[in-house]
Amino acid sequence: MTTRRVTTAIASLALVGVLAGAVRSATPTYYPDDPIAVDPETRDASGVRGRDLSDPYDFVENTFLKRGDRTNERAVNVNTIDEVPDSSWFTNRVGARALGLDEYVRGPNGSGPPAPGQWTVVSGKSDGITPGFTVRDSAGVIWFIKFDPPSNPEMATGAEIIATRLFWALGYHVPENYLAVLDPTVLVVSDDATIRDTLGKKQPLTRARVDVLLAQGARRDDGRYRVIASRALPGTPVGPFKYFGTRPDDPNDIFPHEHRRELRGLRAFSAWLNHDDSRSVNSLDTIVAVGDRKVVRHHLIDFGSTLGSASVTAQKPRAGNEYIWEARPTLLTMLSFGFWVRPWIKVHYPEYPAVGNLEAAYFWPERWKPEYPNAAFDNARVDDLFWAARRVMAVPDEAIRAVVAAAEYTEPGAADYLGDVIIARRDKIGLQWLTALNPLADFALSPNGTLTFTNTATTTRRAAAPAGYEIVWGTFDNTTGVSRPAGAPVSVTDEAAQAPADVLQAAFVEAAIHTRHPQFPGWRRPVVVHFRRTGATWTLVGVRRDGLD
Repeated sequence: MTTRRVTTAIASLALVGVLAGAVRSATPTYYPDDPIAVDPETRDASGVRGRDLSDPYDFVENTFLKRGDRTNERAVNVNTIDEVPDSSWFTNRVGARALGLDEYVRGPNGSGPPAPGQWTVVSGKSDGITPGFTVRDSAGVIWFIKFDPPSNPEMATGAEIIATRLFWALGYHVPENYLAVLDPTVLVVSDDATIRDTLGKKQPLTRARVDVLLAQGARRDDGRYRVIASRALPGTPVGPFKYFGTRPDDPNDIFPHEHRRELRGLRAFSAWLNHDDSRSVNSLDTIVAVGDRKVVRHHLIDFGSTLGSASVTAQKPRAGNEYIWEARPTLLTMLSFGFWVRPWIKVHYPEYPAVGNLEAAYFWPERWKPEYPNAAFDNARVDDLFWAARRVMAVPDEAIRAVVAAAEYTEPGAADYLGDVIIARRDKIGLQWLTALNPLADFALSPNGTLTFTNTATTTRRAAAPAGYEIVWGTFDNTTGVSRPAGAPVSVTDEAAQAPADVLQAAFVEAAIHTRHPQFPGWRRPVVVHFRRTGATWTLVGVRRDGLD
């Protein structure tokens, strides 16, 4: 290539760069509707079709194939203030507003329990390990019925009641689950009822087979059964979701699941409630009507394997401590000829059959593991877990004890013990992830320019008060994205500071807040917040936590 051609090519590239820069500079950082509170899922999803997911293949795919993008990147579905908008996946509840004790106790339940009278069995439960069947009550409503194991009366049903309500409070879509008492004499088997055999083939479901299912449940002295009645979810079921990728036939499913914050943050919530069975088979998508279109709503289901329950037995000590298959501990056991003992085997669990095996002394959040790897959990970053920990810590003691009381344990001491453990595990979640970064939140700028915020680690008593805060004030150009600091850093000891008068003349105000704490040097990394002038007031439009990538 000649010198003239090289010069011409360089000039052309430079012009392209200038034009590209001009295009970028014309794109604002914040739009008028920021921060978005609800994801705009505007496309019709009526073309989504049902799918099945093999649980064994899901185990292989996640354990050995490590599916999903493992890039260390910020969650892609957060809004400009670093929060998760409401969507078909998640609804902001605890932490976003004050929930009354009645809301915690009620949870998702709004329709009422099964109607009294005859229950018609329409199918047997052939998936999962928990015995059960599907019935149609006297009002024509479909319910999924599950039992406690004979060895642990009240355990699986109690875990379902508690976990359902707490996951609902945390923001997830879950079924309506009720405690009910089943009298076998009111059961009638439909003539066309079926159950799948071990090969997956449909077989007629007879009364004799129903009695076999009943024999696997904990029976009361009066011959009746305490059961969970789970109301069929609204809409058309279309199978489970995966914790990575997207659903190709859902036009609204545009964010890879492994990069969705509510699925990454589910790691912290699952650790809190020991939901080791947090895998695809325990999820369900349904097509529901929203206005004049159909959307896919994503649910978490089946909480029988949470807390101290493994549905048909008490949780094994491995639960939450080690994957089903891990190379390192397996090799250590083999090479030591069995003399090396896994530490969690030595953990002591009090004898509460209604609770199963759950404790808080050995538990530590960052060590907790589900049954097998989960792409979204593996991608969870410190900012995702901070987001989750704020919500866990927002659930007060009295709400936890009220939800535990809703499980109606009759075993003496069981409810008190379980409430204590859930509270202690909550506090460890907060200690681990509220202190892992600069823990500031709840930013506000008053009309006269007073900045206020909260230190979530100190307000929840997970850390002592810091030495103080340094604030770098400035202005922000929304068109170019350029920040302009205004003056030297300002030091304050409280969670409040006054903005300089000249800064308040701008359309956008910036504050970069550093926290000084001798125990947590990482808190020096600033939280940068932006406020937009809205008439005579200031609106928070941006929150950025620096130094996390």
